[in-house]
Amino acid sequence: MNETSKIRNLRKRIGLPLLVWGGINMLAAVFYPFSTSDLIKGILLQSFFWGLIDGILGLVTYLRKKEFNLERIKKILLVNTYLDIGYMVIGILLIILGGNAFLIGNGLGVIIQGLFLFVVDLIHYRHIKYSI
Repeated sequence: MNETSKIRNLRKRIGLPLLVWGGINMLAAVFYPFSTSDLIKGILLQSFFWGLIDGILGLVTYLRKKEFNLERIKKILLVNTYLDIGYMVIGILLIILGGNAFLIGNGLGVIIQGLFLFVVDLIHYRHIKYSI
């Protein structure tokens, strides 16, 4: 496989999971107005905003025409992996200090999103580090 094909595949490999995850989250967030549970509303609120951001990032990455600088992408993914841990810590703090079901739900939502991004960023980082 030539370098251009590797870069094209990398764009798809990074962009597509974010795009799909963003779409799933946006779809789930449609149920926000129908939920009577503050806990679920908190989770769905996070689902909406993270889904919107992930979907946009995934689409931009997937459709990107400009070449990737692999070393730069590798560094970004490593930094993002640590940020994802920070998001999960913030979610835990929201649960511990929240005091009501809505904030606890937001904490759970942040943990869910942070965990997904942690796994995806770590997989992509390792892929670039060891195979490209």
